[in-house]
Amino acid sequence: MAKDILTFLIDNRDTFVSGEYIAKKLGITRQAVSKKVNQLKEDGFKIYSKTNKGYRLVSFPDIIVPEFIVLETNFKPIFHHDSTDSTNLQARKHALDGFPERTLIVSEIQTAGRGRMGREWQSPRGGLWFSFIMRPRCVPSMAPILNFVVANAVAKAMNELYGIEPSMKWPNDIFYGGKKLCGIGILVSSDIDLMHYVVIGIGINVNNQLPKDSSFISISEIIGKETDRNMLMASILNKFKDEYTHFERKEFSTIMEYSKQISNTIGNRVRVSFLGVEKRGKVVDIDDTGALILEEDDGTVSHILAGDVDFLRHI
Repeated sequence: MAKDILTFLIDNRDTFVSGEYIAKKLGITRQAVSKKVNQLKEDGFKIYSKTNKGYRLVSFPDIIVPEFIVLETNFKPIFHHDSTDSTNLQARKHALDGFPERTLIVSEIQTAGRGRMGREWQSPRGGLWFSFIMRPRCVPSMAPILNFVVANAVAKAMNELYGIEPSMKWPNDIFYGGKKLCGIGILVSSDIDLMHYVVIGIGINVNNQLPKDSSFISISEIIGKETDRNMLMASILNKFKDEYTHFERKEFSTIMEYSKQISNTIGNRVRVSFLGVEKRGKVVDIDDTGALILEEDDGTVSHILAGDVDFLRHI
């Protein structure tokens, strides 16, 4: 019942709502409303109570509130865990079980999070760790573009909410001030000519504490205060919907135009490693398929769709 009341308060969060009105709408007594509101307050929700006016939700504790995400976006169902191994792994299980597009999995902690190339990704409380299922009706060769769809959504949300301008390291890491802020992981299940499902995983350092000498950075460190992870998550998902519309329409040049604007890779000399093969050279562009265009040291121009990029100090 507390969840029902919470949903009601979220939906009417800009105004006071009387206990009598809530009780009537939910079919419970006013005493039950009062009891559940007190329970929410004990759980860390800030709720103003005024005689003859009722209740108004002011703020959430630093936890993900699925009711808020559902109301702000069309992503559902939402599976909210206090702790899980990996939201990507959980999303893949749900995808195999036939759950619909936009099924969302979020966890306060991940115990086995993974970044690019299977690297361990620390996922403590205070960060934003979530994955969702998409079922694009397209050929598998289009999958790399989804890296940029997601990266654009994350960067645009951060810029809109906090005024910060993150950069993107090809193909899908989000950086700020030379430090990693966000990682994106995409799992694809497909036949040769058709994608069955895609699991999109996003991990962002938000309010979690990081060592001072870390190569990672958090949003709270950038802006100097903790922020609402619910609002950030909802903003990213809404930006994703906009970017995904371009993907569905095959408007890849529109997607890549913004991705190239925020790229920290174009123009730099790099080493690209993939399956034991290394290439070195200067990145001259990213094409509309998402491929890195590398002018190698011997003058060869390569189009690279996958790999691990390391920046080289001397150009």
